[in-house]
Amino acid sequence: MMDEPAIGLERAAADGYDLRASSEHLGRFELQGWDLNADETMRFTHLNGPQFFRHAWVHRTGPISHLRERVDRDLGTTQAATPLGLLTLDDWIEGGPVDGYLVLHHGDIVYERYPRMRPFDKHHWWSTRKALVGAIVAILEGAGRVDVDAPVETYVSGLADTAWHGVPVIDVLDMASGTAAVEVDDPAALTDDTSPYYRYESTVGNRPSVPGVPASTYEYVAGLPRHRPNGEAYEYTTVNTFVLTWLVEEVAERPFPEAISELVWRRIGAESDAVTMVSHTGASSTINSTLRDLGRFGMLYTPSWSTVTSDRLITDRHLDKLRNGGRPEIFARAGAGRLLNELLTDDPPAHNTYQWDFVMPDGDMFKGGHNGQGLYISPDRDLVIAFFGSGDDGSIFTSMKLARSIALTMLSP
Repeated sequence: MMDEPAIGLERAAADGYDLRASSEHLGRFELQGWDLNADETMRFTHLNGPQFFRHAWVHRTGPISHLRERVDRDLGTTQAATPLGLLTLDDWIEGGPVDGYLVLHHGDIVYERYPRMRPFDKHHWWSTRKALVGAIVAILEGAGRVDVDAPVETYVSGLADTAWHGVPVIDVLDMASGTAAVEVDDPAALTDDTSPYYRYESTVGNRPSVPGVPASTYEYVAGLPRHRPNGEAYEYTTVNTFVLTWLVEEVAERPFPEAISELVWRRIGAESDAVTMVSHTGASSTINSTLRDLGRFGMLYTPSWSTVTSDRLITDRHLDKLRNGGRPEIFARAGAGRLLNELLTDDPPAHNTYQWDFVMPDGDMFKGGHNGQGLYISPDRDLVIAFFGSGDDGSIFTSMKLARSIALTMLSP
Protein backbone atom coordinates (compact mmCIF):
# COMPACT_ATOMS: atom_id res chain seq x y z
CA MET A 1 0.00 0.00 0.00
CA MET A 2 1.37 3.43 -0.92
CA ASP A 3 1.71 6.12 1.71
CA GLU A 4 -1.18 8.56 2.06
CA PRO A 5 -0.54 11.85 0.24
CA ALA A 6 -0.66 15.18 1.99
CA ILE A 7 -4.05 15.98 0.53
CA GLY A 8 -7.42 14.31 0.68
CA LEU A 9 -7.21 13.03 4.26
CA GLU A 10 -10.39 14.84 5.23
CA ARG A 11 -12.36 12.96 2.55
CA ALA A 12 -15.45 14.94 3.46
CA ALA A 13 -16.35 15.04 -0.22
CA ALA A 14 -17.25 11.34 -0.24
CA ASP A 15 -20.24 12.17 1.97
CA GLY A 16 -20.76 15.78 0.95
CA TYR A 17 -19.32 18.79 2.76
CA ASP A 18 -21.12 19.92 5.90
CA LEU A 19 -21.89 23.56 6.67
CA ARG A 20 -18.66 24.18 8.58
CA ALA A 21 -16.41 22.68 5.92
CA SER A 22 -18.27 24.44 3.10
CA SER A 23 -17.92 27.80 4.82
CA GLU A 24 -14.22 27.24 5.45
CA HIS A 25 -13.46 26.32 1.84
CA LEU A 26 -15.49 29.22 0.49
CA GLY A 27 -13.49 31.52 2.75
CA ARG A 28 -10.12 30.04 1.74
CA PHE A 29 -10.65 30.26 -2.01
CA GLU A 30 -8.38 32.68 -3.87
CA LEU A 31 -8.56 33.02 -7.64
CA GLN A 32 -4.79 33.40 -7.83
CA GLY A 33 -3.38 29.89 -7.59
CA TRP A 34 -6.30 27.98 -6.03
CA ASP A 35 -5.65 25.14 -8.49
CA LEU A 36 -1.94 24.97 -7.64
CA ASN A 37 -2.24 24.23 -3.92
CA ALA A 38 -3.29 20.54 -4.05
CA ASP A 39 -5.41 20.83 -0.90
CA GLU A 40 -8.97 20.09 0.12
CA THR A 41 -10.13 23.53 -1.01
CA MET A 42 -9.03 22.54 -4.52
CA ARG A 43 -11.28 19.47 -4.33
CA PHE A 44 -14.17 21.50 -2.94
CA THR A 45 -13.81 23.93 -5.84
CA HIS A 46 -13.65 21.09 -8.39
CA LEU A 47 -16.94 19.76 -7.04
CA ASN A 48 -18.68 23.12 -6.58
CA GLY A 49 -17.58 25.11 -9.60
CA PRO A 50 -20.75 27.23 -9.98
CA GLN A 51 -20.18 28.71 -6.51
CA PHE A 52 -16.92 30.25 -7.73
CA PHE A 53 -17.13 30.86 -11.47
CA ARG A 54 -19.57 32.38 -13.92
CA HIS A 55 -21.19 29.46 -15.70
CA ALA A 56 -23.69 28.39 -18.35
CA TRP A 57 -25.87 25.30 -18.49
CA VAL A 58 -25.30 22.38 -20.86
CA HIS A 59 -28.73 20.83 -20.98
CA ARG A 60 -29.68 17.17 -21.23
CA THR A 61 -33.06 15.82 -22.31
CA GLY A 62 -34.87 12.52 -22.89
CA PRO A 63 -34.30 9.10 -21.32
CA ILE A 64 -31.05 8.43 -19.47
CA SER A 65 -28.93 5.84 -21.28
CA HIS A 66 -28.63 2.78 -19.06
CA LEU A 67 -25.16 1.52 -18.14
CA ARG A 68 -25.29 -2.07 -16.96
CA GLU A 69 -23.04 -2.96 -14.02
CA ARG A 70 -20.81 -6.03 -14.43
CA VAL A 71 -18.18 -5.53 -11.75
CA ASP A 72 -14.77 -7.17 -12.20
CA ARG A 73 -13.14 -6.93 -8.77
CA ASP A 74 -9.83 -8.25 -10.11
CA LEU A 75 -9.31 -5.00 -12.02
CA GLY A 76 -8.24 -3.35 -8.78
CA THR A 77 -5.14 -5.56 -8.71
CA THR A 78 -3.92 -4.26 -12.08
CA GLN A 79 -0.36 -2.96 -11.72
CA ALA A 80 1.56 -0.30 -13.57
CA ALA A 81 5.00 1.26 -13.37
CA THR A 82 4.12 4.86 -12.56
CA PRO A 83 6.05 8.03 -11.69
CA LEU A 84 5.49 6.98 -8.05
CA GLY A 85 6.74 3.42 -8.56
CA LEU A 86 4.91 0.15 -9.06
CA LEU A 87 1.27 0.57 -7.97
CA THR A 88 -1.98 -1.33 -8.19
CA LEU A 89 -5.15 0.48 -9.20
CA ASP A 90 -6.69 -0.11 -5.75
CA ASP A 91 -3.56 1.28 -4.05
CA TRP A 92 -3.80 4.43 -6.14
CA ILE A 93 -7.53 4.82 -5.51
CA GLU A 94 -7.04 4.45 -1.77
CA GLY A 95 -3.89 6.50 -1.29
CA GLY A 96 -3.70 8.91 -4.21
CA PRO A 97 -5.59 12.16 -4.90
CA VAL A 98 -8.23 10.35 -6.98
CA ASP A 99 -11.82 11.56 -6.63
CA GLY A 100 -13.47 9.02 -8.96
CA TYR A 101 -12.38 6.27 -11.36
CA LEU A 102 -14.61 4.51 -13.89
CA VAL A 103 -13.94 1.62 -16.31
CA LEU A 104 -16.46 0.70 -19.03
CA HIS A 105 -16.00 -2.44 -21.13
CA HIS A 106 -18.40 -3.44 -23.93
CA GLY A 107 -20.64 -0.66 -22.62
CA ASP A 108 -20.83 -2.10 -19.08
CA ILE A 109 -19.46 -0.66 -15.87
CA VAL A 110 -16.76 -3.08 -14.71
CA TYR A 111 -15.02 -0.86 -12.15
CA GLU A 112 -16.33 2.26 -10.40
CA ARG A 113 -14.93 3.93 -7.29
CA TYR A 114 -15.71 7.28 -5.66
CA PRO A 115 -13.24 7.65 -2.79
CA ARG A 116 -13.46 11.44 -2.55
CA MET A 117 -16.64 12.55 -4.30
CA ARG A 118 -20.24 11.43 -4.66
CA PRO A 119 -21.42 9.68 -7.84
CA PHE A 120 -23.83 12.52 -8.64
CA ASP A 121 -21.31 15.32 -8.05
CA LYS A 122 -20.30 17.43 -11.06
CA HIS A 123 -16.52 17.64 -11.23
CA HIS A 124 -14.20 19.87 -13.29
CA TRP A 125 -12.93 18.16 -16.46
CA TRP A 126 -10.31 20.84 -17.02
CA SER A 127 -8.48 20.10 -20.28
CA THR A 128 -10.16 16.73 -20.75
CA ARG A 129 -12.80 19.00 -22.29
CA LYS A 130 -10.50 19.48 -25.27
CA ALA A 131 -11.48 16.03 -26.54
CA LEU A 132 -15.12 17.16 -26.47
CA VAL A 133 -14.24 20.29 -28.44
CA GLY A 134 -12.37 18.19 -31.01
CA ALA A 135 -15.36 15.82 -31.23
CA ILE A 136 -17.76 18.68 -31.93
CA VAL A 137 -15.52 19.97 -34.73
CA ALA A 138 -15.42 16.39 -36.10
CA ILE A 139 -19.23 16.17 -35.97
CA LEU A 140 -19.50 19.41 -37.94
CA GLU A 141 -16.85 18.13 -40.34
CA GLY A 142 -18.80 14.90 -40.87
CA ALA A 143 -21.91 16.96 -41.64
CA GLY A 144 -20.00 18.87 -44.33
CA ARG A 145 -20.09 22.14 -42.38
CA VAL A 146 -16.35 22.39 -41.66
CA ASP A 147 -13.34 21.65 -43.88
CA VAL A 148 -10.40 21.21 -41.53
CA ASP A 149 -7.93 21.93 -44.34
CA ALA A 150 -9.42 25.38 -44.85
CA PRO A 151 -7.89 28.45 -43.15
CA VAL A 152 -9.48 29.23 -39.81
CA GLU A 153 -10.64 32.66 -41.00
CA THR A 154 -12.95 30.84 -43.43
CA TYR A 155 -15.20 30.29 -40.41
CA VAL A 156 -14.05 32.99 -37.97
CA SER A 157 -14.06 36.30 -39.79
CA GLY A 158 -12.72 38.02 -36.69
CA LEU A 159 -9.37 36.31 -37.30
CA ALA A 160 -9.03 37.38 -40.95
CA ASP A 161 -6.64 40.29 -40.43
CA THR A 162 -4.62 38.76 -37.61
CA ALA A 163 -1.67 36.43 -37.11
CA TRP A 164 -4.15 33.54 -37.31
CA HIS A 165 -4.77 34.32 -41.00
CA GLY A 166 -3.90 31.35 -43.20
CA VAL A 167 -3.63 28.81 -40.36
CA PRO A 168 -5.58 25.68 -41.39
CA VAL A 169 -8.16 24.41 -38.91
CA ILE A 170 -6.26 21.12 -38.66
CA ASP A 171 -3.21 22.97 -37.32
CA VAL A 172 -5.38 24.45 -34.58
CA LEU A 173 -6.84 21.01 -33.84
CA ASP A 174 -3.34 19.53 -33.65
CA MET A 175 -1.91 22.26 -31.39
CA ALA A 176 0.37 23.39 -34.20
CA SER A 177 -0.88 26.93 -34.84
CA GLY A 178 2.41 28.55 -33.82
CA THR A 179 0.66 31.00 -31.48
CA ALA A 180 2.93 32.83 -29.06
CA ALA A 181 0.68 32.04 -26.06
CA VAL A 182 2.22 28.64 -25.30
CA GLU A 183 1.24 26.74 -22.16
CA VAL A 184 3.31 23.61 -21.47
CA ASP A 185 6.41 25.28 -22.88
CA ASP A 186 6.09 28.34 -20.63
CA PRO A 187 7.13 27.62 -17.01
CA ALA A 188 5.38 30.84 -15.91
CA ALA A 189 2.11 30.12 -17.74
CA LEU A 190 0.02 29.76 -14.58
CA THR A 191 1.87 32.12 -12.24
CA ASP A 192 3.29 35.18 -14.02
CA ASP A 193 0.90 37.89 -15.19
CA THR A 194 3.35 38.92 -17.92
CA SER A 195 3.01 35.49 -19.56
CA PRO A 196 0.84 35.58 -22.70
CA TYR A 197 -0.85 32.37 -21.57
CA TYR A 198 -1.53 33.69 -18.05
CA ARG A 199 -3.11 36.72 -19.66
CA TYR A 200 -5.34 34.47 -21.73
CA GLU A 201 -6.41 32.72 -18.50
CA SER A 202 -7.23 36.09 -16.96
CA THR A 203 -9.65 36.91 -19.78
CA VAL A 204 -11.68 33.72 -19.28
CA GLY A 205 -11.85 34.17 -15.50
CA ASN A 206 -9.36 31.49 -14.40
CA ARG A 207 -6.90 34.11 -13.08
CA PRO A 208 -7.27 37.65 -11.73
CA SER A 209 -7.64 40.32 -14.40
CA VAL A 210 -4.43 41.97 -15.58
CA PRO A 211 -4.32 45.75 -16.16
CA GLY A 212 -4.03 46.64 -19.83
CA VAL A 213 -5.20 43.24 -21.08
CA PRO A 214 -8.44 43.25 -23.12
CA ALA A 215 -11.36 42.00 -21.06
CA SER A 216 -12.71 40.04 -24.02
CA THR A 217 -11.04 36.69 -24.74
CA TYR A 218 -12.06 37.05 -28.37
CA GLU A 219 -10.23 40.37 -28.66
CA TYR A 220 -7.18 39.17 -26.76
CA VAL A 221 -6.74 35.96 -28.77
CA ALA A 222 -7.28 37.77 -32.09
CA GLY A 223 -4.40 40.06 -31.15
CA LEU A 224 -1.87 37.34 -30.32
CA PRO A 225 1.21 37.05 -32.56
CA ARG A 226 2.71 33.83 -33.86
CA HIS A 227 6.17 32.89 -32.64
CA ARG A 228 6.83 30.11 -35.16
CA PRO A 229 5.35 28.88 -38.46
CA ASN A 230 2.14 26.92 -38.18
CA GLY A 231 2.29 23.17 -38.79
CA GLU A 232 5.83 22.92 -37.39
CA ALA A 233 5.40 21.58 -33.84
CA TYR A 234 2.88 20.13 -31.37
CA GLU A 235 2.86 23.05 -28.91
CA TYR A 236 0.18 22.48 -26.29
CA THR A 237 -1.97 25.49 -25.38
CA THR A 238 -5.63 25.97 -24.51
CA VAL A 239 -5.61 29.08 -26.70
CA ASN A 240 -5.99 26.73 -29.68
CA THR A 241 -9.00 25.13 -28.00
CA PHE A 242 -10.60 28.52 -27.52
CA VAL A 243 -10.20 29.28 -31.23
CA LEU A 244 -12.00 26.02 -31.98
CA THR A 245 -14.89 26.95 -29.66
CA TRP A 246 -15.09 30.28 -31.46
CA LEU A 247 -15.21 28.43 -34.78
CA VAL A 248 -18.02 26.17 -33.51
CA GLU A 249 -19.99 29.19 -32.33
CA GLU A 250 -19.75 30.81 -35.76
CA VAL A 251 -20.63 27.65 -37.69
CA ALA A 252 -23.42 26.45 -35.36
CA GLU A 253 -24.65 30.01 -34.70
CA ARG A 254 -24.94 29.11 -31.04
CA PRO A 255 -22.98 29.97 -27.88
CA PHE A 256 -20.59 27.11 -27.25
CA PRO A 257 -22.48 25.68 -24.23
CA GLU A 258 -25.60 25.46 -26.42
CA ALA A 259 -23.57 23.80 -29.18
CA ILE A 260 -22.36 21.15 -26.70
CA SER A 261 -25.95 20.53 -25.65
CA GLU A 262 -27.34 20.39 -29.18
CA LEU A 263 -24.58 18.34 -30.82
CA VAL A 264 -23.61 15.98 -27.96
CA TRP A 265 -25.17 16.27 -24.51
CA ARG A 266 -28.85 15.95 -25.52
CA ARG A 267 -27.94 13.00 -27.74
CA ILE A 268 -26.04 10.69 -25.35
CA GLY A 269 -28.65 10.05 -22.64
CA ALA A 270 -26.66 12.07 -20.11
CA GLU A 271 -27.85 11.53 -16.55
CA SER A 272 -27.70 15.22 -15.63
CA ASP A 273 -27.10 18.66 -17.03
CA ALA A 274 -23.49 19.78 -17.15
CA VAL A 275 -22.18 23.28 -16.48
CA THR A 276 -19.41 25.09 -18.30
CA MET A 277 -17.39 28.06 -17.11
CA VAL A 278 -17.82 31.20 -19.21
CA SER A 279 -16.39 34.69 -19.08
CA HIS A 280 -18.56 37.80 -18.91
CA THR A 281 -18.20 38.04 -22.71
CA GLY A 282 -19.25 34.40 -23.20
CA ALA A 283 -15.84 32.78 -23.75
CA SER A 284 -16.21 29.12 -22.83
CA SER A 285 -13.82 27.30 -20.52
CA THR A 286 -13.89 24.05 -18.52
CA ILE A 287 -16.95 21.83 -18.13
CA ASN A 288 -18.25 20.08 -14.99
CA SER A 289 -20.24 16.83 -15.11
CA THR A 290 -20.70 13.50 -13.40
CA LEU A 291 -18.06 10.86 -14.03
CA ARG A 292 -20.54 8.54 -15.74
CA ASP A 293 -21.44 11.29 -18.21
CA LEU A 294 -17.76 11.71 -19.08
CA GLY A 295 -17.75 7.95 -19.65
CA ARG A 296 -20.85 8.20 -21.84
CA PHE A 297 -19.09 10.77 -24.01
CA GLY A 298 -16.09 8.42 -24.30
CA MET A 299 -18.30 5.58 -25.47
CA LEU A 300 -19.01 7.49 -28.68
CA TYR A 301 -15.55 6.31 -29.82
CA THR A 302 -16.23 2.60 -29.17
CA PRO A 303 -18.27 -0.19 -30.76
CA SER A 304 -20.74 0.22 -27.85
CA TRP A 305 -21.74 3.72 -28.99
CA SER A 306 -25.35 2.56 -29.44
CA THR A 307 -25.60 2.04 -25.67
CA VAL A 308 -25.73 5.82 -25.25
CA THR A 309 -27.11 7.18 -28.54
CA SER A 310 -29.21 6.24 -31.54
CA ASP A 311 -27.00 8.38 -33.79
CA ARG A 312 -23.46 7.50 -34.85
CA LEU A 313 -21.78 10.74 -33.79
CA ILE A 314 -18.15 9.59 -34.12
CA THR A 315 -17.85 7.81 -37.44
CA ASP A 316 -15.47 5.09 -38.59
CA ARG A 317 -14.03 7.66 -40.98
CA HIS A 318 -13.17 9.95 -38.08
CA LEU A 319 -11.71 7.10 -36.05
CA ASP A 320 -9.51 6.27 -39.04
CA LYS A 321 -8.35 9.91 -39.16
CA LEU A 322 -7.49 9.79 -35.47
CA ARG A 323 -5.55 6.59 -35.93
CA ASN A 324 -3.81 7.29 -39.23
CA GLY A 325 -4.10 11.01 -39.84
CA GLY A 326 -1.75 12.41 -37.23
CA ARG A 327 1.72 13.83 -37.84
CA PRO A 328 4.43 11.93 -35.95
CA GLU A 329 7.02 14.36 -37.28
CA ILE A 330 5.66 17.25 -35.15
CA PHE A 331 4.92 15.27 -31.97
CA ALA A 332 8.16 15.69 -30.00
CA ARG A 333 9.27 19.08 -31.30
CA ALA A 334 8.05 20.83 -28.14
CA GLY A 335 7.44 20.16 -24.47
CA ALA A 336 4.21 18.14 -24.39
CA GLY A 337 5.32 15.46 -26.85
CA ARG A 338 8.78 15.20 -25.32
CA LEU A 339 7.31 14.75 -21.85
CA LEU A 340 4.93 12.06 -23.04
CA ASN A 341 7.75 10.19 -24.78
CA GLU A 342 9.75 10.31 -21.54
CA LEU A 343 6.82 8.95 -19.52
CA LEU A 344 6.07 6.23 -22.06
CA THR A 345 9.62 5.30 -23.03
CA ASP A 346 8.84 1.59 -23.47
CA ASP A 347 5.46 2.22 -25.08
CA PRO A 348 5.74 5.47 -27.07
CA PRO A 349 2.78 7.30 -28.61
CA ALA A 350 2.40 7.59 -32.36
CA HIS A 351 1.11 11.16 -32.64
CA ASN A 352 -1.43 13.71 -31.38
CA THR A 353 -4.43 15.01 -33.28
CA TYR A 354 -7.91 16.59 -32.88
CA GLN A 355 -7.00 17.83 -29.37
CA TRP A 356 -6.13 14.35 -28.02
CA ASP A 357 -2.85 14.39 -26.08
CA PHE A 358 -1.72 11.25 -27.85
CA VAL A 359 -2.83 8.34 -30.01
CA MET A 360 -0.96 5.04 -29.58
CA PRO A 361 0.15 2.77 -32.45
CA ASP A 362 -2.67 0.37 -31.49
CA GLY A 363 -5.26 3.15 -31.85
CA ASP A 364 -5.81 3.85 -28.14
CA MET A 365 -6.07 7.55 -27.26
CA PHE A 366 -5.82 9.72 -24.19
CA LYS A 367 -6.74 13.23 -23.07
CA GLY A 368 -5.64 14.52 -19.68
CA GLY A 369 -6.73 17.52 -17.64
CA HIS A 370 -5.15 19.80 -15.04
CA ASN A 371 -5.04 18.43 -11.46
CA GLY A 372 -5.67 14.78 -12.32
CA GLN A 373 -8.50 14.38 -14.84
CA GLY A 374 -8.43 12.03 -17.80
CA LEU A 375 -10.18 10.03 -20.49
CA TYR A 376 -8.56 6.92 -21.99
CA ILE A 377 -10.27 5.16 -24.90
CA SER A 378 -9.41 1.89 -26.61
CA PRO A 379 -11.78 1.51 -29.58
CA ASP A 380 -10.50 -1.97 -30.51
CA ARG A 381 -10.97 -3.20 -26.94
CA ASP A 382 -14.35 -1.45 -26.58
CA LEU A 383 -12.91 0.15 -23.46
CA VAL A 384 -13.38 3.56 -21.82
CA ILE A 385 -11.57 4.69 -18.66
CA ALA A 386 -12.52 8.03 -17.11
CA PHE A 387 -11.18 9.57 -13.94
CA PHE A 388 -11.35 12.73 -11.83
CA GLY A 389 -8.78 13.93 -9.31
CA SER A 390 -7.60 16.79 -7.11
CA GLY A 391 -3.82 16.57 -7.12
CA ASP A 392 -0.88 18.01 -8.98
CA ASP A 393 -0.49 17.48 -12.70
CA GLY A 394 1.81 14.52 -12.12
CA SER A 395 -1.18 12.58 -10.83
CA ILE A 396 -2.60 12.61 -14.35
CA PHE A 397 0.18 10.36 -15.53
CA THR A 398 -0.19 7.85 -12.69
CA SER A 399 -3.90 7.42 -13.45
CA MET A 400 -3.12 7.28 -17.18
CA LYS A 401 -0.39 4.66 -16.79
CA LEU A 402 -2.81 2.47 -14.83
CA ALA A 403 -5.42 2.95 -17.57
CA ARG A 404 -2.90 1.88 -20.20
CA SER A 405 -2.01 -1.16 -18.11
CA ILE A 406 -5.67 -2.13 -17.84
CA ALA A 407 -5.97 -1.91 -21.61
CA LEU A 408 -2.84 -3.96 -22.28
CA THR A 409 -3.03 -6.64 -19.61
CA MET A 410 -6.54 -6.96 -18.28
CA LEU A 411 -8.74 -6.34 -21.28
CA SER A 412 -6.75 -7.27 -24.34
CA PRO A 413 -8.61 -7.51 -27.68
